[in-house]
Amino acid sequence: MEIRLQRDTLLTELALLQGIVERRTTIPILSHLLLDARDGKLALAATDLDVSLSTWCEAEVPRAGAVAVQAKKFHEIVRALSEPELAIKVDEGTNVTLQAGRSRFRIRGLEAENFPTLPRVEGETAVELSLEVLRRMIGKVIFAISTEESRFQLNGALFKVKGDGLEMVATDGHRLALVEAAAGGENGNAVSVHGAQDGVLIPRKALQELLRFDGSETVAYRRGEHHLAFALGKRELTCRILEGTFPDYERVIAKNHDKKPVLDRGPFQQAVQRVALLTGERARGVLLHFSAEGLVISAANPDLGEATEQVPCDYGGPELKLGLNPDYLGAFLSAVEATQVRLELKDAESQCVGYPVAGDDLRYLCVIMPMHV
Repeated sequence: MEIRLQRDTLLTELALLQGIVERRTTIPILSHLLLDARDGKLALAATDLDVSLSTWCEAEVPRAGAVAVQAKKFHEIVRALSEPELAIKVDEGTNVTLQAGRSRFRIRGLEAENFPTLPRVEGETAVELSLEVLRRMIGKVIFAISTEESRFQLNGALFKVKGDGLEMVATDGHRLALVEAAAGGENGNAVSVHGAQDGVLIPRKALQELLRFDGSETVAYRRGEHHLAFALGKRELTCRILEGTFPDYERVIAKNHDKKPVLDRGPFQQAVQRVALLTGERARGVLLHFSAEGLVISAANPDLGEATEQVPCDYGGPELKLGLNPDYLGAFLSAVEATQVRLELKDAESQCVGYPVAGDDLRYLCVIMPMHV
């Protein structure tokens, strides 16, 4: 194998592939990238057997071939080079030589035949949407995905393709986030649905990798029997569908709460962060006290002290005290794009449901279960 290509172009693709590669693995080939040069292109691929990413760069290919290289070290070398053009050669074995200007590196590779075969998703495109919309949807729910490995059916987000748009939901049992994007749209944010599909569970890692993409490309989503594919121009990310039954989340979303205070998001978020400084590591809870005078946020810790802060609030209901985890509340307030939020409440024992008041074209809500403070 022998190729020449632009360093910056290669570096952009290598940076995206790093997130896929398994750093700690008992299977050495999974810490490697596959380089396959032919037909004027250098194809690159990485996989951890659950999530895979393939892409390519334009290149001059005097001699076609393929090899697997250690991902982290290969990326570090290319990033350290200063010349704009890079030459890569592979000898009769698997030794890889990189040369740029006066710099020359020689590293050991592995046989390309040992690299896992990437899954192919043959299904028809189910939906097309802008990368911006997809990233916004992921950002509004990913914080609610469970990190407990024993609850594997909650280790991803439910993704539904419906006739009137898309829906994404995540929960860890203590909170739930739901976002919807309607079909249609303008200015590059259009969502085109080509047919409704049952919901599928997308693993957290695949969502994290999609958040790392940027650009103005359209994402084409396809579903196979066991895998999903997200195609973005020359890049395609595939992931295994998480098995398991997602909870009946509609039952968790209260629709009859009669107390609906409205707050300015920024001051509310900052006040929660400040008061939370005096909560304990084990008992993370702040008390929200709603009254005609506004909202008072407080926290008390026998080892540290106490904190209170008053926040302006549009509320005309009876007094209500409610304990919430400030981290959960803060994650919701960070994800909201509107300048104001509405909390729908019932009593101290019932869940809090948060909504943006205006300024967010995606339907969004977050349910946070109460706690004793």
